[in-house]
Amino acid sequence: MKQWYFLFLVLFTIGCATPKYTQGINARNFKSADGTSLPYNIFYPDEYKNTKDKIPLFIWLHGAGERGDDNVSQLIHIVPYLASDIVQSKYPSIILAPQCPKDEYWAPVKRFEWSIINGGAVTHPMERLIKLLEQILKDPKIDKNRIYLGGLSMGGFGTYDLLSRKPEWFAAAVPICGGADLDKAKNYKDIPLWIFHGAKDTVVPVTLSKDMYQVFGTFGGNAKYKEYPEGGHDIWNMAIREPELLPWLFAQNKSTLK
Repeated sequence: MKQWYFLFLVLFTIGCATPKYTQGINARNFKSADGTSLPYNIFYPDEYKNTKDKIPLFIWLHGAGERGDDNVSQLIHIVPYLASDIVQSKYPSIILAPQCPKDEYWAPVKRFEWSIINGGAVTHPMERLIKLLEQILKDPKIDKNRIYLGGLSMGGFGTYDLLSRKPEWFAAAVPICGGADLDKAKNYKDIPLWIFHGAKDTVVPVTLSKDMYQVFGTFGGNAKYKEYPEGGHDIWNMAIREPELLPWLFAQNKSTLK
């Protein structure tokens, strides 16, 4: 309980204001034309207003345990690190963290069986996220050549799914302990990936990442793969802090992709 209270207090302190561009973390709610909504938080670094340079955008997709409508739970993992001074001092970037509704999923897969369902049709949360991104990407301050995507577990599945639907948006992606519709991997074969998984993951089988890595290679894709021999499902904190990961990620530029 204390951890939740502390997280809420920090987020409220650094970003509860409503102006369109407020430095820090801002809690917002996207409403689409059909009346549905998608809660999200967006972080703007100091450089957003203090430099004439364009700013990269990093979209982070949370796991199944953080679903809901409180617009806070999706910030428990990874986002505080990405928005921290230690990262932002080296890699100033806008961080977008949407929240998937309870009992829904980023990608069209059957949980725990990990099979593709509904013919691979876009899920409602992913459809809303795409509409949200279409709006956000109108911002002229965002560097359209440096849009990055990542996610853990359910968000790892969502990372692959979004890549397959909008490959033209992204310069690189970091799927952690996820899985993909392998038939769609060719849609984003030109986008560099760094895939992470724990060998002892009892929730999402490591074979899903291994299969993706192999199939991606057959399409001529450029992927890196790291497996933690003793890692379980919760390897995301180790993965995101790999010393070479963020330097690699923020060096990727869509203008240089083949």
